[in-house]
Amino acid sequence: MRTTVFLLFCFLCYSGINAQVVNITGTWTMFEVTYKTGNGDNKMTEEQMKANGSVTDYFFMDDGKFKMTSNMAGSGTMDSYEGTWKLAENKLTLSLKIGENLMDIVWDFELKDNKMNLSRTSPDGSVSIINNFKKK
Repeated sequence: MRTTVFLLFCFLCYSGINAQVVNITGTWTMFEVTYKTGNGDNKMTEEQMKANGSVTDYFFMDDGKFKMTSNMAGSGTMDSYEGTWKLAENKLTLSLKIGENLMDIVWDFELKDNKMNLSRTSPDGSVSIINNFKKK
């Protein structure tokens, strides 16, 4: 029994030591976006975004603060939203103040080859969005 407890303790310590720390602080710019619906996929590539002058930047600060600037909301202007961010395992939660409302937006998160992939699906499953970012 003591051997089992000792081995379990060693495993937990080893796992904690080797846990990968993900650092996303800094400025990230969107380079690709995909909307998936029942009618198919609609993708905007980096070249198309540049040609259209489309910009979305995410700013992740050390203190958990967050800012987003974008001209892709359809307003015709550069919009800015501020709030906080929290990363837990493979979920990124952005708490943003939009108008007078505070809204939590939870993304499925993946970081691979210095590219950040954020995806989410509408509650009814009819629409999915995949945003791809690279660090500036």
